[in-house]
Amino acid sequence: MIRTLFVPKTYGNCADPFLTLGLANLVEFAQRQTENNPTVQLIDAGSQYRLELQTPLDIDAIARIEYANPFPPVVGAKTEKKDQLPAETPVFNAVEQKEIRKQYRDYLYQSGGKPEWEEDAPKPADPRTQNATLLTAMRHDRNHNRLWLEAWKLRDSYGLLLASIFRAYSQPSWEAGDRPSDRAAQSLKKENALKLPNSDSAVKVYQPTAVEGMTRVKTDAPSFKSQKENWLNLWLIASGFFHFALSEQVKIAEKKYDWRTVALCPQDISLAAYRQVLDRLRQYNPPGGGHGIARFDAELVLKLARELLDYHAAKAQDTPSEGWDIWQRSLNRFVSRFHGTHFGSKGQVYGVQAIFSLGLPSWISPENYNELLDYQQILDEHLAVIRGLSAEAGHAELLNAYRDFITGNSLTAFFPFQVKYADYLVKKLADPHAPNPRQFSKHGLDLMSKKDVRFTQITQDPSFLRIAKAINQATVHAGRIQTRNGEVELDWQRNYGLAQQLSSQSGSKKDFVCAIADFLAKYENENLRISEDKNKTLKRVWPTKDDLDRLIELIDEFDTVLVANLLVAYGYARWHKPKSDAASEPAEAAEEIEVTPEDF
Repeated sequence: MIRTLFVPKTYGNCADPFLTLGLANLVEFAQRQTENNPTVQLIDAGSQYRLELQTPLDIDAIARIEYANPFPPVVGAKTEKKDQLPAETPVFNAVEQKEIRKQYRDYLYQSGGKPEWEEDAPKPADPRTQNATLLTAMRHDRNHNRLWLEAWKLRDSYGLLLASIFRAYSQPSWEAGDRPSDRAAQSLKKENALKLPNSDSAVKVYQPTAVEGMTRVKTDAPSFKSQKENWLNLWLIASGFFHFALSEQVKIAEKKYDWRTVALCPQDISLAAYRQVLDRLRQYNPPGGGHGIARFDAELVLKLARELLDYHAAKAQDTPSEGWDIWQRSLNRFVSRFHGTHFGSKGQVYGVQAIFSLGLPSWISPENYNELLDYQQILDEHLAVIRGLSAEAGHAELLNAYRDFITGNSLTAFFPFQVKYADYLVKKLADPHAPNPRQFSKHGLDLMSKKDVRFTQITQDPSFLRIAKAINQATVHAGRIQTRNGEVELDWQRNYGLAQQLSSQSGSKKDFVCAIADFLAKYENENLRISEDKNKTLKRVWPTKDDLDRLIELIDEFDTVLVANLLVAYGYARWHKPKSDAASEPAEAAEEIEVTPEDF
């Protein structure tokens, strides 16, 4: 009775999740063919992945399964040896699917990213299109097809092959070198007199650290020869790559694009949920590659988090909220990170340029359905901010800082970005010809920081909030502003460079207190000046000496840097106001971010 399969992590890169997913795909197929429950739970157990099956495998029945393609051969415009593929075999035509994808992306651009249901509207391409395109672009379609062909030659014994694989992976590997793929090969040879194909080239798409790359120092062996790997491992990795990789071309310079491909690492999630979330991301809402690497990575994480929340929201919508496992759990408890490979272009050749890992935000942890909806809005808010930035417009430093935050697990990584973005925000607001930039909302900051007691003790303090509001009114809501009723000149001037000043002085408590006291003194003088005009009503917050004393107490109790960073974050955020006052608010909410073809 096999209920659990064990997949040791032997590669330390994207090959491990691809191999696991390739095996899980086979298990699901075998369960369906034997009319058993196909549910497979993917669990990261540290040194290995575990596949937990809801129904035990029926090995005797599996041994009688007839052949079916675990993945199709891929054909591109320059695919060689097409005639070696059996004529009756359906192929994945990368050229046709690429054209379908292009038409759908053009349609999305023309509709402003908000397609409406129309009977004759272009349909999205197969979610695996970019994986097949990458294989043909790197001339690895021949490796992919060769792996497929060797399995096809074993079609008369396909059930025996699957049974041997499942038996081999049902035993935990406790000793180095004891690989399930070797056990499967030995079992087939001993019990069924079948021999698996010979080892094949470990091409860089499947095993990026085992082959020559553009930066040889990143590979794990001094040999310059192509390394070999046993056929079964490569076959499983190829299946996992084709079905579950997310690949995209990313612009790195004018008319120059590299390839970036990632594997989403499961932590504790069913294969069905994993596939549904990933397919929706790849098919309907993929990250854009036209604005640089940092923005691609940031969009990738944000959009995946949005799809995960959408998946759970749809499940919880019509049923009691207590029943779903997302409550009280952060998103990275379902999928942990992305393992990825960056392939650099050298004319007609691509090489492994970098191997990277992207984390998922741990601060997204809804406690109920309404909070889940709030997190969806926050992710949309962050996505809108990021889509206002691009590498070609000179925002690479901002995008890199945001990427460092959203792909890490620390909320404090948000502050270096926010300090830079605060200056960018004020400059844009002061430019009468520039559209108002997007802001993070105070509500969003409250939700992001609610899990950390230190943060909430500061951000819920009334004196802290009054001083943060004063910063907001001296920087964002000052000078000449655009409102829904047109341009308005306020009675107080905009303060420039305050975020950088507060941040730079936060290394010393004495210097920071002097800086904030100096700001509050000038702010009060301006309030007094406006108050002298009896024809005007002062609509600004007015912090007192008690507020400053309380802020100093918070600095004594917590870290000066933390208090300073939170002041900047809240000071430059969008504060909610009653609708009656909305006409005097900056009109950022009404602005639309310009959409370009590179966004799709």
